[in-house]
Parts: sequence; structure tokens; C-alpha cells
Amino acid sequence: MNVYNLNIDKQFVAIFLIGIIIMVVLVNLIVFWFVFTYMKREYELKINTEKINASYERQMLNLKNETRNTEMKYFARELHDNLGQIASQLKMFVDFTVEHKYLNSTSPGIELVDKLKIEIRRLSSRYNHFSFQEFNLIDSISNDILRISKFSKMMIDLNLPSEEITLDNHRKAEVFRIYQELINNTLTHSNAKNIRISINSNKQCLLEMSIEDDGVGFDSSNMKIGSGLNNMKERTKQMGASLIINSRSGIGTLSTLTLTRSLDEQ
Repeated sequence: MNVYNLNIDKQFVAIFLIGIIIMVVLVNLIVFWFVFTYMKREYELKINTEKINASYERQMLNLKNETRNTEMKYFARELHDNLGQIASQLKMFVDFTVEHKYLNSTSPGIELVDKLKIEIRRLSSRYNHFSFQEFNLIDSISNDILRISKFSKMMIDLNLPSEEITLDNHRKAEVFRIYQELINNTLTHSNAKNIRISINSNKQCLLEMSIEDDGVGFDSSNMKIGSGLNNMKERTKQMGASLIINSRSGIGTLSTLTLTRSLDEQ
């Protein structure tokens, strides 16, 4: 009887020890699993954080490059479309004064030099967050034509509306830059005797500007794409406008800029 009880006690102890061992193993496995999972999550978090940081740095670098490229494109366009046009007119004036031996303190050449200085300061101010002040398109074109007529042999017929065109200042400035490029090309290359400039606005168009000359013209189907044309196309595209240049050798050139009204502007 005692032997039997002893065997039962031994079996109980053995089962108890095995149970303890199994529980210890399970606890170790659970602890190991938790530790492994935690370390895995920490590693994944570190990797993801590094990827996010790397992606952020790439995005910031791309943004800086895009901003720099945008600024440089703006700078190049302004140099060509504005200061370049004034410089061309200044050269024409110098040629005019040499031919007529005419130059004094009130001459249009002095005005052009002053304007060139103002535009250089304005362009520099671009990098100090300069914003356009109120821009009057009609007055700007009228004053420009008045200045050109003082030293150009071409007859300029100007047909402008009596009131200012209803456009935001940015689009007015873009239209004026396109006008400058077109009129400068006409003055420089057309050898025209007459130029007709017309600007109007109606129910369909916010603005329609045409510049026509009776100069030597060119083959518009074989037109060379230079900085001036590229700049005009880019400005036109940004405004949502259209620019059509028709020309024939020996006939002249007609350039038409059209800015149609959107549905909410009609």
C-alpha cells in the first residue's frame, strides 16, 4: 500500500515538473515573440522613418530646384521681354539722333534711359517679394507708342478703348510683355511704313489685341522659334489665351492675341 502511494507521488511530481517546464518554455516563447515583434516593429519604424526623411529631403530639393528654375525663367523672360525691348528702342533712338543731330535733356532717349533704370530696380525687387502695383494696360501702351513715335519713321495707327480693360494686374502685365515683343519685332525687322495696333473687349473676349504692319513679312510656316516666340507662347499659355501670327513675304504681318471669357466671366 505504501509502495503504491509512493509511485503515485512520483508520477504527480513528474507531471508537475513537466508542466512547469512546458509553462517555462511557453512563457519564454511568448516573451521571445513579444521581444522579436517589438524589435521588428522598431526596425521597420526606423526604416520607414529613414525612407520618409529621404523622401522629404528629395522633395525639398526638388522644390528648391523648381523654385530656382521658375525664378531663373522669370528673370530670363523679363530680361528679354522688357529690358531687351527698351534697349532695342534706345538703340533706334541713338541711330535717330545720329542721323538728325538731335539730343537734349528732354529727348525721348533720356526717358528711355530713365525707364531702363526703373525696370532694372523693379526686376531686382522681384527677389524681395515685390508685388505688382496697380497696372494700367491702356496707359502703358499709349505712353510706349507716344515715345516710339518720337524717333520712329513708321506711321503708327493706335486704336485703344477709352476705358481700362477688365483684367487682373498679372494678366495685364503679361499682355503688355507680349505687346512689347511684337512691337519690337515689328520695329526691328519689318521695315514697315505703317503699323496698326488695335485693342478691344467684347462679350466673347476679355481682350483682343492685333498688331498689323505692311512690312517685308516672312514665311510664317517656316518661322524660327527663338526666345521671344517661346516667351510669348509661355505667357499666352499661362493666361489661357491664344496667339496667332500670320505673315507672308512682301505682304506684312498680322499678330492677334485673344483672351476669351470663361463661363463665369460672361
